[in-house]
Amino acid sequence: MTRSMLLGAALLALVACRPAPQTAGHPAGHTGHRQSEAGTPSSVLSVHDARVVAVPPSVGDTSVFGTLHNAGPAPLRLVGVQTDVASHGMLMVTQTSAAGLTGMQDTPALTVPAGGDLTLSDTGDHLMLMGLRAPLQEGQTLTLTLTDDAGGTHTFDAPVVKP
Repeated sequence: MTRSMLLGAALLALVACRPAPQTAGHPAGHTGHRQSEAGTPSSVLSVHDARVVAVPPSVGDTSVFGTLHNAGPAPLRLVGVQTDVASHGMLMVTQTSAAGLTGMQDTPALTVPAGGDLTLSDTGDHLMLMGLRAPLQEGQTLTLTLTDDAGGTHTFDAPVVKP
């Protein structure tokens, strides 16, 4: 092998082993990105200020709030939520009847508008974690996965906080 080939191979090895460049930090409250099937982040869905409501040990269900941002050019239709700490998750809407009564109802999908936000709150759309497998501890961090209607998954972390 010639000296120039050895130098070229050494240079290639050094470039391949260097750390990836660092990206700019995320804004405060940023807790997640869309995850592809391979688990690599993309910038379509991000989650900000996510939080899980701490409930007494005798309560078996809880709510998840935060803001979902869709940076994509098309609406993102979410059809499911899951986490290891609950038997199942539900997508919820809050509706007001003609009589003025407000109540929660499960829904088959929540839509995050293209280039827009969907706010998850106690007075509107939100996520429910049903059948908690163990009591939640304030400060604990849960990993949640949203599923869209195309089968994509969007994983994010959310701390357990007092209401």
